[in-house]
Amino acid sequence: MGLLCRSVNVRISHQLIFVMFTRFFLGCNRKLYWVMAVFFSIGFIYIYYFYNPAEYYWFPKCPVKVYAHIDCPGCGSQRAIHSLLHGDFRAAFKHNMLVIPAIPYVVLGFGFQSIKEPTRTQLYWRKLLYGESAIKVIAVLIFVYFILRNL
Repeated sequence: MGLLCRSVNVRISHQLIFVMFTRFFLGCNRKLYWVMAVFFSIGFIYIYYFYNPAEYYWFPKCPVKVYAHIDCPGCGSQRAIHSLLHGDFRAAFKHNMLVIPAIPYVVLGFGFQSIKEPTRTQLYWRKLLYGESAIKVIAVLIFVYFILRNL
């Protein structure tokens, strides 16, 4: 019973944080939310297109790599995004192979989140791709990737 309640609380708190953010900071104005999302996305793409994270010191360094000298599942993500923006999929895959499937997955998640009144089919796919089982599968994949890339 406690585990069930805990997982429900986690789901509710995640959704609550999103709702609180949009209502408090954006005053329930969806257009402003999307304008801000586009603005930050353009800034993000601009920075990662024109500045290579391997060459500039002001990009954040991975603390796991710096202190433990092992690659975490996120190591190489910044370089991979830079390579993807330049169309170099091979280099992006070499830097971090999880980034390539993660980008469309995250974009699709934001798309599902933006639907005001989802249909039954959309709810089915959202539960299938972002439900509790999907989260467990993704966690296992990330953990296996973490182990294998450090062998």
